[in-house]
Amino acid sequence: MVFSDTVNQENGLIQDCEFALFGDNGYGQITNNSNRLKAFTGLINRALDRVVNMIWQSDGRWQFDDINFTDLPIGTTSLVSGQQDYALSVSHLKVLRVEVLDASGNWYKLKPMDENDIKNIGMADFLENGGKPLYYDIQGNSIFLYSTPLTGYVTLSNGLKIYYQRAPSYFASTDTTKTPGFTSTFHRLVSRMASYDYASIRTLEVADALGKEVLGLSNDLKDFFATRQSDEGPALRPEPRPWN
Repeated sequence: MVFSDTVNQENGLIQDCEFALFGDNGYGQITNNSNRLKAFTGLINRALDRVVNMIWQSDGRWQFDDINFTDLPIGTTSLVSGQQDYALSVSHLKVLRVEVLDASGNWYKLKPMDENDIKNIGMADFLENGGKPLYYDIQGNSIFLYSTPLTGYVTLSNGLKIYYQRAPSYFASTDTTKTPGFTSTFHRLVSRMASYDYASIRTLEVADALGKEVLGLSNDLKDFFATRQSDEGPALRPEPRPWN
């Protein structure tokens, strides 16, 4: 479904909201009111957040990313010799993997850690001599490398790579043909969530029916994304047996 289609109403998210809330004669109740259109754009974007969160919670080894983006969710930045911490972009909602480019030009994976893992010494003394980073710790909007990278141990230019998950690509009230960036069979969940939120705030009678529909579609979405990596069969595990 596209964001808005005033000709083929069954294909538009906004038009689906109009139909769900205002009935057969409701088309135009949102599109012909600029303030209401902006309000529903916000409701749809909040619904988009919730849908993407459900996808993240259900996704397995096939990591989701909004198909509206033209780049990959992989960021690179240069290392500075002797600098331990590096700022994370606000778009990095969840860090999946961190790699460093060694002095020979080969990427290697860092292990995640937390300051609570270091028990008997201060953080300033943990791998204090610097050299080749082996671990990373995320604090706020910064990533800390242990050891601190030094010239001769790593490649500084574009030597830090971060794989991450980001927020969805949001709609503007002026959009028309843009679509939600996930499987098309679940696009209606976005418009029905937005309609439910509006109906609940306005205490409309249709709220209960919309809530039940949202629940059913949400469960279907979770089931789909939990099993979409179908070419990977279940792992075979030996059955434990008691010792004789």
